[in-house]
Amino acid sequence: MGAGAAVARFFTHEDDYPDLPADAACARLGRVLSFPTVSSMDAESVDWGPFDELRSYLREAWPRVFAAGEVSLIDRSLLVVLPGSDPSLDPLMLMGHMDVVPVVPGTEGDWTHGPFSGHVDGKFIWGRGAIDMKDQVAGILEAVEYALSHGWELRRGIALAFGQDEETEQRGSRALAAELERRGIRPAFLVDEGDYRIVDGSEYGVPGRWLMHACLAEKGYVDVVLRTQSAGGHSSNPYGGSSLAVLARGIAAIDAIAWPVELTPLTRALLRELAPEAVEGPLAALGITRSDEVDERAGEIARACLSVPELFPLVTTTCAPTMIEGGSTGANVLPQDMWANINFRLIEGTSVDEVVARCREAVAGLPIEVELGPGSSEATAAPTAGGPGLAALRAVAARYFAADGEPVTVVPSTVAGATDAANYARICPECLRFSAFVVDDDECARGVHGTDERISRRAYLQGVRFMIRLIETVAVAA
Repeated sequence: MGAGAAVARFFTHEDDYPDLPADAACARLGRVLSFPTVSSMDAESVDWGPFDELRSYLREAWPRVFAAGEVSLIDRSLLVVLPGSDPSLDPLMLMGHMDVVPVVPGTEGDWTHGPFSGHVDGKFIWGRGAIDMKDQVAGILEAVEYALSHGWELRRGIALAFGQDEETEQRGSRALAAELERRGIRPAFLVDEGDYRIVDGSEYGVPGRWLMHACLAEKGYVDVVLRTQSAGGHSSNPYGGSSLAVLARGIAAIDAIAWPVELTPLTRALLRELAPEAVEGPLAALGITRSDEVDERAGEIARACLSVPELFPLVTTTCAPTMIEGGSTGANVLPQDMWANINFRLIEGTSVDEVVARCREAVAGLPIEVELGPGSSEATAAPTAGGPGLAALRAVAARYFAADGEPVTVVPSTVAGATDAANYARICPECLRFSAFVVDDDECARGVHGTDERISRRAYLQGVRFMIRLIETVAVAA
């Protein structure tokens, strides 16, 4: 879409479920956004009061859901299991997280409406979490409440899992996954947060083809911390080297590590779908016009993808130095204790241990300690694209999102960021990261965690319709 383009141009069948209480639904989302449920890597510093208040409000706002389901508080995360009439059917699992990132101190006044105002007007619903991702939490509850209020019988059960700290440690989702495993509940597939955009296929060489991503896997996550020390003193005599210089050499050495470049099975599946239509980009440049050529020439394609910003993260492990601390406060003073953080996103086949080992090898001979930072995770293995979950998402998306009369194409992909879904991989065969709560270009430009986070009323309600239809298709008509 062009700058500022409205995503509503892709909406179809907005007249479905005409008795959906639009104003009340938007007001309920606004109220959910008003709770400052800010998480932190330091769980002891979190104000858990707003989380308690939010959970109480959820029960009040969507009473049928909580009356019909078995409700459990696991740590501070919420699990609601609604039974189905056919116990032979594994449940559908719908997910979200209740926590949000903080607002940058001093920027509160930059918001058109306060970040926790939950302001609702004729066009938008405003507040931190409107995109990431209280909209999906509220939208899921809205959809399940709608189904129950209409007396729909659930043949397939539904499990709702709302984590407390997806933005930080993900302790909540790990605890929820462990509880489901203890109960022997194995979802048929799950839907968690995903890409909030409808994108032009030009990044894959298919301009004019509109796409939505359903991410079946995610890259691994590692923070590597480097520490070094020096005596300090006056900058006129840096005998033995400055700790900053040592740290800089270490960062440069690690940044220069060559990681494998390859097409993972999931990226191959993505490109096989698009290859016959590619008229530009890596596939076209290599003269690839058939799906089977993607596998035959996977190595060439992977190397070509390195030069495309959008494709680069899909074909290799990425390294990003992100933090450095401990520098001197004076221009003529040598720093002493310093540390730096380097963030890695791991392609499938590269392990956390391998990253740490290669970093230590790269700085061998330098007085640098290499530590593994908190919150690391391995890359998740992707299921074969084409399972029942992806098929269901595609069918429902085809009804509600279209361009020039043609359904928007849902393609399998890999998410570079971290989600709660990864913690359920051992109990769920198809973990889908997909968002039907899509946003305009200007919201994307500001960033998911930016100032004036908001979602349009139309986009929110279209996402709710999507969720209702998904429940109707998968759980009611199972």
